[in-house]
Amino acid sequence: MRWRITLLLVLALAAASDVKVRAAKGKSFIINSKHDFRAASSAPIHSVSKQDVCMFCHTPHNAVSGPMIWNQKLSERSFPTYSSSTLQAIITPIGPQDSSKLCLSCHDGTIALGDTENDGLIQFVQGNSYALPASSPSNLVGAGEGFADDHPFGFIPKLTADIHKPPPGDAVHLDANGKVQCTSCHDPHQESIDPTVDKFLVKSNESSAICQSCHQTPGWMTSAHSRPPDLAEDLRYTSTQGAHTGYVGVGRNGCESCHRPHSAQVAQRLLKLPEENTCYQCHDGAVTNINIRNEFVKMYRHPVQTVSGIHDASESPTSALYPMPETSPGTIRHAECVDCHNAHYSNNAVGQPPLVSGALLGVKGQSQANSFMPAANNEYEICFKCHGDSANKPQAMDTGTGGTGFGRNPQRQFYVGNPNRNNTRIEFAFGASYHPVVRLGNLSGGPGGQVPSLRPAPISPGGTALPNRTLSSSSYIYCTDCHNNDTGSNLGIGTNGASGPHASNIPHLLERQSMLEPPPAMPGKSTSGVAYTPNNYGLCDKCHDVQGSIMQDRSFKHREHVQQAGAACSTCHDPHASSSPMLMNFDLSIVAPNSAGQLSYVQTGVGHGTCNLMCHGTDHKNLRF
Repeated sequence: MRWRITLLLVLALAAASDVKVRAAKGKSFIINSKHDFRAASSAPIHSVSKQDVCMFCHTPHNAVSGPMIWNQKLSERSFPTYSSSTLQAIITPIGPQDSSKLCLSCHDGTIALGDTENDGLIQFVQGNSYALPASSPSNLVGAGEGFADDHPFGFIPKLTADIHKPPPGDAVHLDANGKVQCTSCHDPHQESIDPTVDKFLVKSNESSAICQSCHQTPGWMTSAHSRPPDLAEDLRYTSTQGAHTGYVGVGRNGCESCHRPHSAQVAQRLLKLPEENTCYQCHDGAVTNINIRNEFVKMYRHPVQTVSGIHDASESPTSALYPMPETSPGTIRHAECVDCHNAHYSNNAVGQPPLVSGALLGVKGQSQANSFMPAANNEYEICFKCHGDSANKPQAMDTGTGGTGFGRNPQRQFYVGNPNRNNTRIEFAFGASYHPVVRLGNLSGGPGGQVPSLRPAPISPGGTALPNRTLSSSSYIYCTDCHNNDTGSNLGIGTNGASGPHASNIPHLLERQSMLEPPPAMPGKSTSGVAYTPNNYGLCDKCHDVQGSIMQDRSFKHREHVQQAGAACSTCHDPHASSSPMLMNFDLSIVAPNSAGQLSYVQTGVGHGTCNLMCHGTDHKNLRF
């Protein structure tokens, strides 16, 4: 019996010793940290005379009701908490049972740092009633946002594909009730476990290791933003942007390259800066070598900088902000960076038509069948969100002069007055002839083919074949094969501009010139036409051999129409699709019915047809080509 009593005593003494060791260790770490309020502390905020490092938070007697024998008085004020349209957990006000309530006794800025329960009001060098001012980064309430611009705390996280519990043994932890608390990420006794940040973190947060203990967004690990950039980018990121964490480089900042867990400028989703300005931290040429921001000074551009505060990450066809038929006309349209790019997924992978490229991974889309897609598989599905069934997009007027500053809109024969005339999804889905964006054209190319001008592969403006691309009856093309940057790397001639339809100096955001004829005073009358130069027909020449095939009349009598009359490709052909063969869809700004009131093209064979129309002052009656 005695040996058992002896063993119990030894174990009890050992346990007591362990508690003392851990307490002493915690006390040693807190000395001279920002939580050390002793008079002898080297911290800038400290008391006038008190020397006990623990008494400012803890007391053995007369403690505040609750855990941790708490000495600091507790705030009784409540503030707005974090909310978001994508938040799935329920956030409730912080209660006395939450350990975070203890932290807020100082960090909500309402209670003096020396206002204790057992020791009265302790005088600080900053004054007897010194509380953290609104300007202090340690004051979570700040100038009035409350906790709305802070990562939520005191709540039970809802586990999803993106959210999981910290793994066993992780320094990041939930409390005994499964709640996220301040102490899940912060150890109030140790300031420099992460010496770079010095914010009482429970472990190093390099590459957002703390964030990733709970957040694991699909696609992130293979995204370009998760990978540490090269040294040159590291240095540029630090010197030009100044990471708030103290880490050098995008990869080492991880999530906090774009987000801030406390005092974020944009409360929803805790963004550092509003909308595109978050992206511009790096994509204005300061960090990356490509300046996307500078693209938006061009005349023709997606309206990224036109509206602010409209986009919402929860947008869907049934939400009030999504520009779809279910919304009422007049809803403010927008085209923010995140409408086309998902920063958690984006990488540098090169796609093959019609599949999305790495830059477009994880972006919502609208299918060819007009169904909503949480993640688009094909590039055109992203474009269809706005250029398909969007009910409130600007409509091109039937005069052909409408639009929103993107150049003249041809007045198409088969679309005038049609409510779907600006619905690109319907054009490509139901046209009798079409460019193979959403479905294969099945038209053979080369000599003797149905499209003899079709090249084996798209070419650069310099005439070299673009890498990893082919053209045939079994190949698709991208929307961005035509709508793209006119000074970008997509041209394949060594330019370093951003690829993609951000902006262009050419109307309709075209990558290369496809000149439209200036309309005559009256359709059908003479017009100055388009001077024939390879550049003026450069966009079509990318895939169709203009000089070697089209101008050699291998499919039609193009030469006399183009060189002599100055006809543009768009005068006769619709670049998207048409209910007539061979993309025939006359521009009624240029073409008119003939003297018999007829306006038609009838295909009579490969490269042959009959025209009835009035064009360039010439009356065509059953004119065969």
